[in-house]
Amino acid sequence: MGSAGDRTEKATPRRREDSRKRGQVARSMELNTGLGLLALFAMLAMLGGWLLSGLMAVMQTALGTAGETREITPSSGFALVTEAGWESLRLTAPFAAAGLLAGLVASAVQVKPGITPEVLKPRFTVLNPVNGVKKLVGPRSLVQLVKDLVKIGVTGAVAFVVIRGAIPDLQALSGSSPGLAISVVGGLIMKIGWSIVAVYIVIAIADVLYQRWQHEKDMRMTKDEVRREMREQDVNPEVKGQLKRRQREMAVRRMMAAVPDADVVITNPTHYAVALRYARSLPAPQVVAKGVDHVAFRIIGAAREAGVSVVESPPLARSLYANGEIGQYIPADAFGAVAEILAHVYRATGRQPAAA
Repeated sequence: MGSAGDRTEKATPRRREDSRKRGQVARSMELNTGLGLLALFAMLAMLGGWLLSGLMAVMQTALGTAGETREITPSSGFALVTEAGWESLRLTAPFAAAGLLAGLVASAVQVKPGITPEVLKPRFTVLNPVNGVKKLVGPRSLVQLVKDLVKIGVTGAVAFVVIRGAIPDLQALSGSSPGLAISVVGGLIMKIGWSIVAVYIVIAIADVLYQRWQHEKDMRMTKDEVRREMREQDVNPEVKGQLKRRQREMAVRRMMAAVPDADVVITNPTHYAVALRYARSLPAPQVVAKGVDHVAFRIIGAAREAGVSVVESPPLARSLYANGEIGQYIPADAFGAVAEILAHVYRATGRQPAAA
């Protein structure tokens, strides 16, 4: 029998919803690539002649004036480049739109459309080189390597078989007209493309199944986690409210206890207050406390009692309060402003950042 710490239970609906809010969903990029290739070659099959005619017209226009000895002025040169750019955009726009539509469809069929703000928040853990090395040598990287090798091997083999079968047709083109050569080569390219699309769709379907299996495995819960969640759901609203109030009070007490260890408190001047701590061992300053109105007043009072510098900076205080999380590093866009304030505080107080 497995222990209580083994993840043997299927994820509950609440666990799935929380995971989705964090952007942790089963998604296969191979399906996006497969549908993108399908859209590309479908568009080539429908609009290949139109695209070829357009490209030929662009070349004829460019080559038709190649022998002229007219003077090129900045305005005329800009006009030529602009005209060529617009013509290229006109020819490629349908293919770009088809690729975009294919990507949207691939995402929609895999994941329920929605906005996940949690994914947009900066996460300094992704900058940790140790985590990066673990990802490079982990089992997921090995699976990805195998998938890449299979894709390269299978698609290369398919392309080789198709080209080898077309060698007699290519040899027969010797001395033929350019139009016939373009037709035969274009047909060969489409044949290779459709063969690769068929292979990629099979790979994509297999990858979708694998990603869903892996996601379900990652989402599994321990028996203790399931029981704890069931107890939380069974608690009546009044008890839940009391628990939340106690949790908030305890969080405020822990936060206030951390204020004396802060390096600076940034205020707005009394409506918002954010206490920051920095040490040489940290990659960036940390938010150790934050509050608005009454809580902000308590933070400022505790800081002054402990001799912590209090600096008024209304825009920065509001930004840190809105985007900074307690125990986390400050947002990247606040690095410059906070660095200036900390440098000023260290100069004024004669202190230096803590070692750890």
